[in-house]
Amino acid sequence: LDYHNKRDEITAPYFSTFILSQLLEEYGANVVYKGGLKIYTTLDLEMQYFAEKALQESGHEGAIIAIEPQNGYIKAMVGGKDFGESKFNRATQAYRQPGSAFKPFIYLTALDNGFTPSNIIEDSPVTFENGWSPENYEKEFSGLVTLREAFEHSINVVGVKLLEQVGIKKVINYSHKAGIKSELRPDLSLALGTSEISPLEIVSAYATIANLGVRVDPLSIIRIEDYSGKIIKDNIPQKKKAFKEETCYVLINMMEEVIKRGTGWNAKIDRPAAGKTGTTDNFVDAWFIGFTPELATAVYIGNDDRKP
Repeated sequence: LDYHNKRDEITAPYFSTFILSQLLEEYGANVVYKGGLKIYTTLDLEMQYFAEKALQESGHEGAIIAIEPQNGYIKAMVGGKDFGESKFNRATQAYRQPGSAFKPFIYLTALDNGFTPSNIIEDSPVTFENGWSPENYEKEFSGLVTLREAFEHSINVVGVKLLEQVGIKKVINYSHKAGIKSELRPDLSLALGTSEISPLEIVSAYATIANLGVRVDPLSIIRIEDYSGKIIKDNIPQKKKAFKEETCYVLINMMEEVIKRGTGWNAKIDRPAAGKTGTTDNFVDAWFIGFTPELATAVYIGNDDRKP
């Protein structure tokens, strides 16, 4: 990576400045700019090109970030549609509500604590002690549904009822174990994805599911060599078992159904893939996070002024 070019001419500018901020914090400006460092990164230039192209062609502001679940390598990072217009990296710095894209962590917790996809919960009107009555997107109710059906069609009321049954604190704990680092609201609206998180956080947490319960924190630098070729930093992926493999298998199967015939059918590809959509009130924010065993990707679309 060459940091002597003008910033808006750097290849993969959002990723490059993300790397630069890490280097400056660890080594200081003198070493970074004059020390002759060689930085070997995780970026895949072809993947980066297509990610940048996709966001630019959408015409909307947002972010795309892709990582390899097995090692945490960040393969593509786009923090906005035009780096020249805005240096704000929405992939790492934009904290927004994920909406229904948060639901996998509720279902993960439930499946790991005795629930099965065939368990039935009634999708019907409910008012909680604080007077809150959650609604479904279609403003309709489906009656008795299985957890698999509720997840596939992203039924809000069932998600809230499941959160209440499983326990808010437990779901928050599982979410953090998966890789979400932001503070999460300890109330039932958590089921609707009202706590703000970054695209990097949520794709990392989905990658833990894709990796069958093994969490690997995201990495952007593989190694750093000094001017003489001596390795001064060698980043080995740090792996930690977070969840049972069999629990993740079941959840992945449910998430595959979302793409096959649920809310994420537009993301269908010619191989098995899993994922979840998310939208917030009035379409202020829109998300899709999907994965195969080899790659997890988060796509976020939303305006900085939070207007639809």
